Amino acid sequence: MNFPPISPKKLTDEKFVNLYSITHETRAGGRPWIFASRKSSGKAGVVSADGVAIIAVVHTTDGPRLLVTREFRPPLGCHELSVPAGLIDEGESIATAAARELREETGLHLAKILHVSPPLASSAGLSDETVCLVYGEAEGTIARDFQTEHEDIEARLLSLDDVRKILREPGTDVISSRLYPALVGFVAARSFIFPELA
Repeated sequence: MNFPPISPKKLTDEKFVNLYSITHETRAGGRPWIFASRKSSGKAGVVSADGVAIIAVVHTTDGPRLLVTREFRPPLGCHELSVPAGLIDEGESIATAAARELREETGLHLAKILHVSPPLASSAGLSDETVCLVYGEAEGTIARDFQTEHEDIEARLLSLDDVRKILREPGTDVISSRLYPALVGFVAARSFIFPELA
């Protein structure tokens, strides 16, 4: 089945996120759909990278550690365990956005990029948002000095044993869908070494 281009109708007028409505044609006829978008009216419903999420390993004197973040998320009503992430500013490259967001949220420097994913859907039933996963290595000292006045992000460095414990006993924090597959993958590989993907 071929899908014609959508022409979303803007329903709200907010600064950062808006709701749009479309009618999606199915075999049974038209189906109304409302979705959220961070994009302007002319770009809503078009796939392009909105943000980055950084899966970074930090080499410490105690061995390699996985960098994760813990932040209170109002829509969830609890903390989320995730990875450093944020929006790509207009005109900014994926690499520049990843380095900036990593620095802002954790104080660390993105020393090396090993792989960048294509734009990946965040929650395709709810939003047109896509994010590029940036796999790399970070270095420096964790600090909150660069967070905005609205951010209260705790950065943590996890060993493989820490990751195993989280998978066995998740606790009350919600684990991000960006982080969970990485946790399982690293435990399965028994290493924080990124494979050659090229």
